[in-house]
Amino acid sequence: MAQMPSAVPLNAIAQPTGIIVDKSLDILTTILDPLIQVMVSISFPIASVIMIGACFFFMFGNNEKAWSMIMNAGLGYVLIQMSPLFLKILRTIGKAI
Repeated sequence: MAQMPSAVPLNAIAQPTGIIVDKSLDILTTILDPLIQVMVSISFPIASVIMIGACFFFMFGNNEKAWSMIMNAGLGYVLIQMSPLFLKILRTIGKAI
C-alpha cells in the first residue's frame, strides 16, 4: 500500500510564472485582431445605410424614430471605430498585471 503524506508543508504555495497569462493574451489578441479589423471595415457602409434609411422616416413624418436611428448608428460607428483602442488598452492592462 502506498503511503500518504501526513501533512502538506505550509510554504508549498505555487508561484505565478506568467507563462499561461502571456500565452493566453497572445491567443486572445490573435483571435480578436482580424475580427475587429472586419468590423471596422464594414462599420461605415452599414452606418451609412442606416442613416439613409432614417432619412426616409423624416420624409414620412416620423422624426422621433429618424433621430433615434441616426443617433444609434452614429454611436455604434464611433464605438466600433474605437474598438482597436479598447483592445490595445486591455492588452496594456494585461501586460501590467
